[in-house]
Amino acid sequence: MKSNQIYIVLASFILGVSFIIGCSLTNGDKELEVDQDQTPSIVTADKLLMDIKETALYLNLTEDQVMNIVTTEHSKFGTFPGTPFPYINVDNKYLFNKDLLSNWVAEASLNRRVYLKGQTK
Repeated sequence: MKSNQIYIVLASFILGVSFIIGCSLTNGDKELEVDQDQTPSIVTADKLLMDIKETALYLNLTEDQVMNIVTTEHSKFGTFPGTPFPYINVDNKYLFNKDLLSNWVAEASLNRRVYLKGQTK
């Protein structure tokens, strides 16, 4: 009788591990990210607009560096020809176009733009 209980516990453990692995495999291309205020947001590959945190992660920059680019391009020192940083502002929240960011990065890299404390060089 005692060996049956061991088998039941072992089978339950294997079933639980299989369930967890199956759920993580079916999650697909979604990545769970926890913000500082502990509210989870789903980041998917097909998401067109990203918030500032997602944009910073996508560009491998800090949030402050992203905002430095935005403010520099809209200051009196930030006038230059070319593609502007692709964003919209909705209710004082910056949203960035993921598709246009790669174009912006390519052009900014070719032109060797420098963003330094609210000025471009």
